[in-house]
Amino acid sequence: MELQAKIKQVENILKDKKVIVAFSGGSDSTLIAKIASKVSREVIAVTIDTGTLPAEVTRNASDIASKLKIPHKIIKENFLEYENFRENTSQRCFFCKDRMYAILESIAENEGFDIIVDGTNITDMLEDRPGIMANYKRKIKSPLLEAKITEKDVIEYLKRENINYAPNTTCLATRIKGPITTDKINIISYAENIIKDLTGLNLVRVRDFNGIAVIQADDTSKLLDMDLLEYIVEKFKSAGFKSVHLDIEGYRKNRGELIGTQENNKTIFKLKLPYPIDLEKTSFNFKHRREDPQRLNNSIVKISEDGEITIEKVKDKKEAERVLLEILSSIRRMEN
Repeated sequence: MELQAKIKQVENILKDKKVIVAFSGGSDSTLIAKIASKVSREVIAVTIDTGTLPAEVTRNASDIASKLKIPHKIIKENFLEYENFRENTSQRCFFCKDRMYAILESIAENEGFDIIVDGTNITDMLEDRPGIMANYKRKIKSPLLEAKITEKDVIEYLKRENINYAPNTTCLATRIKGPITTDKINIISYAENIIKDLTGLNLVRVRDFNGIAVIQADDTSKLLDMDLLEYIVEKFKSAGFKSVHLDIEGYRKNRGELIGTQENNKTIFKLKLPYPIDLEKTSFNFKHRREDPQRLNNSIVKISEDGEITIEKVKDKKEAERVLLEILSSIRRMEN
């Protein structure tokens, strides 16, 4: 499907409605907010400051919303007050999103908004994002996902329309192994800002493994200077880290990848998602309740509960990718 047709589908979802956008100012939520500003009856962008976001997130969100000329509300709530969040279990992201959406639901109810939308795109479905379970629970709409818009599509459209957006980032709590404390959040924020200031890098992650700092960046080469590294180690240790390590592979996302293999003289494409699938709630043009092969257009598709997707009877990888988009738009992950 051409990008403009996908954008039209998003417009149809938002048209003439009063819309709340869960807004970070990153590429995805910026695209949603921009489209909503053109076709919705009313739109407001809302950013929830959880107390664990990098300081620049709320500043950037306000700046982007101002450029889009849409109302913007920042709601501050310290999520570290909640034990379910502080414990930092596998349910942390679900609790965080669920609490955020509960706040947005309250605004929608009090102010008469029709729908709440987020910026989840179809590429996000290749990653382990347990927070999406809160989308299901709260019935949050994801128009980019419904329209099968990829991460690449988002960037292409924003660049083509000359729309500014903030660098995508994540909650600082994602960097921590073990219980989350205010001190740990502050130290990580301090450490990441040191590297950003020294190198000009936008994408920096400092992960805290029980006092051991592991640095990841999108361009590791900018850190490969002994004087710079010695200075960083000195600053990190003075802040409280016991030791400092550099991940030379750099920052990378854990995504499922479509790989073609030869089996019995035919090409089969396989992909392993990093999360389990709820087969009872997954459907794409047919009701899928078993792991048995099913037909999607002319291809044969098999989905397993453990997240493995197999695609057969396609001409090439490009066709397999088109089939995959159809599947991902309807996948329902299972709670771990």
